[in-house]
Amino acid sequence: MPQQTQQRRILPFSDTCRRRTSVSRRRRSRIKAREMASGNRDSSEYLFEDAGGYDVFGNDDSEAAAAAEEGRVEDEDDDNEMTGSVGYEGDRVSPSSSVISQQWPQSFREASDIYSIAASPCFGILHSSLPRAGSSVINNEEFWDSSRKMPLLSDHKIGHQAAEDFDKVRVRSMFSDTASLYTQQTGEFPLSHGCNLVQTVFNCLNVIAGVGLLSTPYTVKVAGWASLFVLVLFTFICFYTATLMRHCFERMKGISTFPDMGEAAFGKWGRIFISIILYLELYASCVEFVILEGDNLTSIFPGTSLTIFGYQISSMHLFASLSILVILPTVLVKDLRLLSYISASGVILTIVLLLCLFFVGTVDGVGFHHSSKLINWSGIPFSVGIYGFCYAGHSVFPNIYQSMADKRKFSKAVLISFSICFVFYGSAAILGFLMFGQDTMSQFTLNLPHHTVGSKIASWTTSLIIFSLAENTFALLLNALARGIEELLPARLSNSDWCFFLVRIALTLSTLLVALVLPFFGTVMSLIGSVFSVCMAMIIPGLCFLRILGTKNASSMQIMLSSGIVALGIVCAITGAYNSVIDLANQYR
Repeated sequence: MPQQTQQRRILPFSDTCRRRTSVSRRRRSRIKAREMASGNRDSSEYLFEDAGGYDVFGNDDSEAAAAAEEGRVEDEDDDNEMTGSVGYEGDRVSPSSSVISQQWPQSFREASDIYSIAASPCFGILHSSLPRAGSSVINNEEFWDSSRKMPLLSDHKIGHQAAEDFDKVRVRSMFSDTASLYTQQTGEFPLSHGCNLVQTVFNCLNVIAGVGLLSTPYTVKVAGWASLFVLVLFTFICFYTATLMRHCFERMKGISTFPDMGEAAFGKWGRIFISIILYLELYASCVEFVILEGDNLTSIFPGTSLTIFGYQISSMHLFASLSILVILPTVLVKDLRLLSYISASGVILTIVLLLCLFFVGTVDGVGFHHSSKLINWSGIPFSVGIYGFCYAGHSVFPNIYQSMADKRKFSKAVLISFSICFVFYGSAAILGFLMFGQDTMSQFTLNLPHHTVGSKIASWTTSLIIFSLAENTFALLLNALARGIEELLPARLSNSDWCFFLVRIALTLSTLLVALVLPFFGTVMSLIGSVFSVCMAMIIPGLCFLRILGTKNASSMQIMLSSGIVALGIVCAITGAYNSVIDLANQYR
């Protein structure tokens, strides 16, 4: 057997492709024959069933019937040859391990691909005829149509169906035949088709940079200038945990989503636990966007209210409800390609927000003359939650890593991205507080004056930017959550249009209700960052790294830093969550 393995490795690429293509044909023929024999094939059980013929290699029914007589022994050999197997040696995963999971959730891959690469620009040249890495999947209409879901499969289908689905994703791409075949065999994109360094940096920035920028000046007010040290610390830690995730990707082949990494480290229940944390974070972020819209529209139209049947609706509640009515149509759209392109402009809009802030401080005479004390210990837990929320993007890093042409540059791309985000957040924190001082509100946009033409333009610009980001990001986040819920429903129920609309409408209205009950933007952001973001960016990556690589494959420094980050993350999560809950209780007194 070792001699055969060595001989297989030195085969020319063309011979290897022919050999593995033959294996794939035999496997597809056998699966198709079993389906014909069972006579009870449900199209909802398989991926891409509606996407044109099931047998992409053109095998006819007679070939399938003949292949069915070959038995199951050859299936096992083919599976080992094509996908490898997961093996453990002591406390570490063997180097040949691979992950092809059929556990819930299966839909998170394409839902998170929207953020990683779907709308990545080529900076002047839009290669519409030559998709970039990752877009071979998500630019395909079957992937974007939310009615085509990836359901849970029964255990007896996992062995064959996992490899079958993985091959189909790769084969049904818009690449040339050579690129598709190369991707199918290696699991990586050819250098000419993957994302380069600049595109990867843009994708990382699009994930990391966001509305957390609005609350950074408020952290200086609450925690003092020492909060900037917390920002530096979180920048380093979150960058380092991203590099730890890269080691996990390299060690365990086939990790394409954050839940995959959890399953590779802790099995099925690890995947389920991480998925629940992930979806709760998405839901809480949607609530935060509703609060954001209500606050900003209230600042533009102060004193607005509405009385219905003797009950007066406040400005915040009124505008939050109106925002939901505007957002709801985007949530019910099945083809999210347009929203993904708009969402990708988040990096540019973030820069525009900073420019508007600087414009108001210089041109309109607001000035930069306020100061704060060095440190306020009681506000440090609050700053931990805010900056944890600011760097909440690790759940998409597996997608970004897999989309790269040269994966060796992942750490460099992440370093550049976190450095740029540090400049964004640090600049906003310093400029915002120097301008507004102790009057700084939870969103610096609420402090922008309206007495001059310039300040009005800046205020309206920021409000339009925030509305655009909130509307599109809300729809993308809610779609990922809805897809995960639909997977848990029976196939006949989840495939119906009324279920599609009902799930999304119910989720949207529930976010409005939570936002009306907890209309405190800064405190809710700190709570999300402390409970969910710290867990996703610090605790889980460190634990997965220690579990997947183990003490035999990680250096002493890596083990020490990872363990320290996990311990620090647990402390930050507990203290930050406690502080946020106390703040919420005080707000109601």
